[in-house]
Amino acid sequence: MELQPCYRIVLIDDSRMVRMGIREQLMRATEFRIVGEAMSAAEGIELVEQSNPDLVLLDSRLPDLSGVEACRQMIAREPARRVLMLSIHDDPAIVQEAIGAGAQGYVLKDAPVDMWLDAIRRVAGGGPLVQAQLIDTVLKEVQDMANGLSSKSLAALSPQEYRLLPLVAEGKTNKEIASALDLSDKTVKNYLANIFSKLGITKRTQAATLYARALPGRSMSSGHCV
Repeated sequence: MELQPCYRIVLIDDSRMVRMGIREQLMRATEFRIVGEAMSAAEGIELVEQSNPDLVLLDSRLPDLSGVEACRQMIAREPARRVLMLSIHDDPAIVQEAIGAGAQGYVLKDAPVDMWLDAIRRVAGGGPLVQAQLIDTVLKEVQDMANGLSSKSLAALSPQEYRLLPLVAEGKTNKEIASALDLSDKTVKNYLANIFSKLGITKRTQAATLYARALPGRSMSSGHCV
């Protein structure tokens, strides 16, 4: 008789209630074993290094670092690391950033239990997964960008405004951006309003896409040093 696989999992989420809920669901499935839990990126990265799990369940937002950046660091240390991002956000920019950082999957926390258990099985077993509804959202966003943003330019931004874009692209909140750049929340809000106005956009995902497009051939002029 073929033996059922047993996947060793590290769970990283700053919410005790979320971890408890996920733990209870995984305990009902005999092929999963949680070998460690963490509530911050720093703690989680160290735990993953120590325990070398088959899969990392990673929250997209953590108190000390974005889940995207935490994922990027884990993959940099171990390219074969398998990460499934759990999130409450269906923002296409965050999905794209997560996959770009090396995550093999991205699933919403409010998805049906059977759906994210299947996601865990598929990613832990070696396959990629992005929740179907997110694929549709991402494709629509990409199409919108192609249709409406091709003529936009970042050259209109001041150096102060431009330095917010990498953090916006990482999916950071205004508060996280303020902390990273040593600015007030109000200043960040004003900068973003100016950015949106100058670029003629209305969404953070559009700003992130424009920034990503500019990276490969971007001129390293003194006006846009970051």
